[in-house]
Amino acid sequence: MPIVITFDLKGYEKNDHGKLKTMFEKFGWENLGGTAYRYPKLGTSDQPVEDWLNHVIPALMMFRSYLSTRQGVILKRLSIDTNTSSGYNPKTSFGHTVLPANEAASYDHVGQSKFSQSLLEAWLNGITFPYP
Repeated sequence: MPIVITFDLKGYEKNDHGKLKTMFEKFGWENLGGTAYRYPKLGTSDQPVEDWLNHVIPALMMFRSYLSTRQGVILKRLSIDTNTSSGYNPKTSFGHTVLPANEAASYDHVGQSKFSQSLLEAWLNGITFPYP
């Protein structure tokens, strides 16, 4: 079952829309128009379950970090709707473990790139556990 996120922002720059779109698409999400995204892309059935560890959680973390660091950007509305299942069991070859950043954020995106692949990978690789 898909995950759909929709949101309304106020005070964001024109280039931010393209960066957000590319970022979601790099994690395998489909832009449904405006600021509405769906994972997995409509009509794809290459995954037995949604890959939350590599495609859903990182995309949502990136969106959250965008909101918490972009001065002047105001989240007016947010909706995340889902009825999904995810998991990983190597004994049955079900799902995926945590992938390296270059594999997790490797999907094609539509249009001109607004988000550097190397910046995206550096961000994902740079997330650390806060305790020693």
